[in-house]
Amino acid sequence: MNTAMCGRVLHKPVRTFVFLGDSITDCGHLWDDDPRCLGQGYVREIADALSDPSCCLINLGQDGFTSADVLRLLQRDGLPRQKDCISLLIGVNDLSVGYYADSSWIPDRFAANIREILSLIRHSHGGKLIIMEPFLFPLPAEHRRLFPLLARERQILQAAAGQYDGLYLPLQNALNEAASGQGERQITPDGIHLTGAGNRIVAAEWLKAYSAAFFS
Repeated sequence: MNTAMCGRVLHKPVRTFVFLGDSITDCGHLWDDDPRCLGQGYVREIADALSDPSCCLINLGQDGFTSADVLRLLQRDGLPRQKDCISLLIGVNDLSVGYYADSSWIPDRFAANIREILSLIRHSHGGKLIIMEPFLFPLPAEHRRLFPLLARERQILQAAAGQYDGLYLPLQNALNEAASGQGERQITPDGIHLTGAGNRIVAAEWLKAYSAAFFS
């Protein structure tokens, strides 16, 4: 993969970070006027915080993706050749599939998809792997009916992180604390996606995990 996709002309970037996920990761990156094409979400916040020309960030998030879609993406396109850290944030769209369309999707299909995703990643990447916790807010109230499925997803992801030597990154508690202190609408506009403040919280949690993974 040409490093120009990272928005920088680098022959040998020191560290390359790849982000996989759904709309929360995507956050409009394909429509981003910034040459880095990172979107307006937590990936961009991470890049701005790192502010390091030797770091290359690649946003592969896609609006609407489920775990099955991430798996198909990896099966079709693979991963960039250069990669030092891969992050995965997936699960919120699987909740709707599991609740409204296919009751066996969680845990069965979701667990199988996650195992296949991580197996594909580990086939070509022996470096850092960050598995981010999917999150959901209790407003609107109908989201509460999805919480049991969300808890199953988290169990699956945390177990898979251990199995595939990845770092599981909790996010819900930090977001809940901010929503409690600042008001939920300051963190999320719809109970799923994030405001600028919400994205900064996720970026801060990711950066703490990154520091621990690379420098501890």
